[in-house]
Amino acid sequence: MTCTVKFLPHNISVAVEENESLIRAAMEAGVHINASCGGTGVCGKCRILLEEGALEGGVSEHLSGEDREKGYRLACLSQVTSDVVIRIPVESQVDTSRLNARAGGRHTAKAVYSDVDELRQDGLFIPPVEKIYLELPPATAGDNQADMARIINHLRIHHNEHRLTMNLDLIRKIPDLIRQGDFKVTATIVRPVREDGKNEIVNIEAFDTTARNFGIAVDVGTTTVYGQLLDLHTGEVLAQHGEFNSQMSYGEDVISRIMFAEKGDGLDILHQRSSKPSILSSGTSLTRPRWASMRSPPLPWRAIPP
Repeated sequence: MTCTVKFLPHNISVAVEENESLIRAAMEAGVHINASCGGTGVCGKCRILLEEGALEGGVSEHLSGEDREKGYRLACLSQVTSDVVIRIPVESQVDTSRLNARAGGRHTAKAVYSDVDELRQDGLFIPPVEKIYLELPPATAGDNQADMARIINHLRIHHNEHRLTMNLDLIRKIPDLIRQGDFKVTATIVRPVREDGKNEIVNIEAFDTTARNFGIAVDVGTTTVYGQLLDLHTGEVLAQHGEFNSQMSYGEDVISRIMFAEKGDGLDILHQRSSKPSILSSGTSLTRPRWASMRSPPLPWRAIPP
């Protein structure tokens, strides 16, 4: 039999099989319930309030008699046996607003700003994605080399750029772009992470767009995913945003998640519920205000290959 579980205050419903664990139902619905122990019933933090329907189990020493009378249960120990309405109290929810709240002066580290031009001269500021403006010699009867070769040779001779590659889709666009800009274009180059890697030309734009070069740096932690939007031209931090790691529902620490992964299909679930949603959410929160202030639309994100 299939049962419907409705989670409040999120107003999200999910259909699960009878006797499914309530904490699993919440995971399927994408609703976070605090469970530091990964659903083993040890921490007692996954308190929920049963408003309608019936649950099997859910009682432990972490709940007082008064709590049980009010309808409180532990989500990890509760099995769904009918259609239910579940309210997640504030103490069992995750509050992302505190991740992005500004700390008071006494708790804030002093920011030290450096001269980006000096860092660049010293070789200490090397952005992984760089834009280079090119003024190419127009094609003539005496200089009829292919457009792709014209760009690569110009970068090699005038900018000391070597081991350059580009994909077929971009090669097909070059003839129109290069003439749209009257042979004045900007090449976007992604630097390799490994020393034996190649520099990839990932985009060609008409005219000079070197001042519009942004990147997102993301720190994926056990508890939080924190990102910064950077101006790769100046080194300025334009925005920053944090999200809780979406795997927190399966345990707040690595050991709890390892224990969860060892249970049945736990490892597959962790793979499916990877940190990617948190990264995408953080990235969207970083870029949306910035693009809103620009006339031109944003380009698609591109991950730098390892």
